[in-house]
Amino acid sequence: MRVAIFIVSLLLTAPLFADVSVSATVDQAHVAFGEAVTLTINVNGSHSNPQVGFPRIDGLNIAGPSVNTSMSWVNGQTSQSVALTYQVAATRTGEFTIPSLDVNVAGKVYKTEPIKLVVDKPGTQAGMQDTLFAKVRLNSQQLYLGQTAPLDVIVFARGNLPVRGISGFSAEADGLGYKYNGNVKSGPQTINGVAYNLYVIEGAISPTHTGTLNFGPCVIKAQLTAQSRNRTIFDEMMGRVEVREVPVTLDVVPIEVQPLPAADRPADFSGAIGQWNIEYTAKPTEVAVGDPITVTIKVTGNGNIANVPALGLTGLDNFKAYDPSSKTTASELNTTGERVFQQVLIANDIAVKEIPAVRLSFFDPVAKAYKTITQGPLPVTINPGTAGHSAIVTGTQRARPSEKLGQDIVYLKGALGTAPLPVFFGTPGFWALNLLPVLGLACALAWKRRQDRLAGDMAYARRSRAARNARKQLANATTPEHVQRVLQKYFGDRLNIPTSGITGAIVEERGLPAAAREVFDACDAARFAGAATDMTALKQKVEQVIDELENVHR
Repeated sequence: MRVAIFIVSLLLTAPLFADVSVSATVDQAHVAFGEAVTLTINVNGSHSNPQVGFPRIDGLNIAGPSVNTSMSWVNGQTSQSVALTYQVAATRTGEFTIPSLDVNVAGKVYKTEPIKLVVDKPGTQAGMQDTLFAKVRLNSQQLYLGQTAPLDVIVFARGNLPVRGISGFSAEADGLGYKYNGNVKSGPQTINGVAYNLYVIEGAISPTHTGTLNFGPCVIKAQLTAQSRNRTIFDEMMGRVEVREVPVTLDVVPIEVQPLPAADRPADFSGAIGQWNIEYTAKPTEVAVGDPITVTIKVTGNGNIANVPALGLTGLDNFKAYDPSSKTTASELNTTGERVFQQVLIANDIAVKEIPAVRLSFFDPVAKAYKTITQGPLPVTINPGTAGHSAIVTGTQRARPSEKLGQDIVYLKGALGTAPLPVFFGTPGFWALNLLPVLGLACALAWKRRQDRLAGDMAYARRSRAARNARKQLANATTPEHVQRVLQKYFGDRLNIPTSGITGAIVEERGLPAAAREVFDACDAARFAGAATDMTALKQKVEQVIDELENVHR
């Protein structure tokens, strides 16, 4: 008990014996792109939790802090300190300045000195240039605005090099709309008689503005295995090895982005870019007046299928046309796609001989020219309706020819009489009982299919549960820090990206709702500057972000 009282008295009297000082340091001020910098803010002479106000710094992502508190007692003098540690990562090369920071300690504001950071292009580890290197695979370094083109980053490793896998990847690609597939593909290949193992990071770019844009520099972290000198028999049995990370660097690749040419642009061009083909069919091609014909238009090819407009039919005066339906399928990186349009037509005259042609105008970036492809017209045969009459479709009913009974067939009985029928037959309950097993089987199959997909597709599982889990955690959030973690976890699950390190910068990078930036800023202000926060309004903004993102990507 006496020891506890003594320690408490030391804590209470410490401010009387020590002056408060605040400083900010980094572990290294000159780094290569892809490396992280550790920023430490030390508060000496106080045990209270300091609040740090961080401004937004263009080109830097700051994550943290982790808090470490220490106390020492030397020659009867007590000293206390609190260290806040942050991880700083650059999103591009260049020179940066961490400005003077306001640190609030027990109600008094202290300022740190500015810190300059230099982020250089990454360098390749000495001696590895011929055995472990990377290249960019891009069909052409001249692209057009709005064009979607595959861009793969390939790591080459000599066949005898013990590469365990790829553990990290970062790339600078401002203005290129770059995205990549996190599943690295690998396989062997022989180049000039030398065996290599290739690790391919598949990606694609869609430039958002014209000019010379740079892809890179890039840093790929390769994991190499090494035999430990102190391996035991248990390590041999368990297959344990030492793993070290080796950075593989890739220099800048300049890409020239040009606007689409204005010359020879077709009047019906509406933004489709790529190489596209059309399949145009109609079934059946021989019908009677009033019978339906299903027209199918299938567009396939290379490019972003989302930019291909809906292909409509014109000149349908002799048809009754129903609203068309469409189905779109695209690759994960939007480099290839397919869009199928279907429309039901009903001819109202035997004079109809064909279904009008369909056309698509697009820009071919390989040929560097506009193209227009036309399919059709499709020949059809329209026969007269029943009994040689040309039935005319009006509304939802078809005019029927007059009938003369008693000449070709035996008279039909005009009334069924009073033949009794089962009371239950034909009632809603009867049909419900007949449909119940079918509905049950359909529901069971749908449930099993969803469970299989949740078990086999981790990205789908995270995305499916993101909104529900976020709302549940948000209801229990009591602090701005908790609210920020909820939003970070939601973005990580919804976009299938690592949760750690998600900041407000992701709003511009991913085109997310603007309200998300406001939530991050409010949470940072509350955490680091001690600003007052309306938790109800903050939660409502998070709900708004979730609702908007779910509605857009549903």
